[in-house]
Amino acid sequence: MKTREAIAVAPLTAALALTAGLLTIFAMMNTPGAVAQGTAPTGTVEVTPPKLATPPAQAKPAAAKPAEPAKPGAAKSTDAAKVATGPRSIVGEVVDPACWIVNGARGDAHKECAIACAKAGQVLAILEKKSQKLYLVATDNPGDDPNKGLIDYVAQTVLVKGRVYTRGGATGIKVTSVEPYTAPKAGAE
Repeated sequence: MKTREAIAVAPLTAALALTAGLLTIFAMMNTPGAVAQGTAPTGTVEVTPPKLATPPAQAKPAAAKPAEPAKPGAAKSTDAAKVATGPRSIVGEVVDPACWIVNGARGDAHKECAIACAKAGQVLAILEKKSQKLYLVATDNPGDDPNKGLIDYVAQTVLVKGRVYTRGGATGIKVTSVEPYTAPKAGAE
């Protein structure tokens, strides 16, 4: 028989495993030639590094270049690496990023699954209509629900306003407003 604490921790454990799996997938996506093998139900993914075109023993040494003097301000702190690209308006679909990245799942056919995942702790994302860029939803304060205001729009095209941040190849948005989006009619000004 499970205790209340064990039952309450189970969804959090699943969300943490899913997040770890997503981080592995993101890392693999930025490694050309890497291959992922694993199973979604267990949340385990094994990444095989890409094969080198030239074996390391046969690699030719690069021509030595004289060291350049360090430029003032070249070393940056972790906080300085956080780039705020500023206020933006994005038109896109509210999606479950895990299912979209792994399976390409989105739209009405995936709506109920995405809502269930969001209620279990999965943070939603905005898949920009024009560029197909994925914006993970973020908040400033621990404990705030990033999905608040978005869960009602899963699988719908919305206009999201907020502040966009980029770090390490990932892009997030702190949502300030969300509303259904209707494309302007042809010929309308």
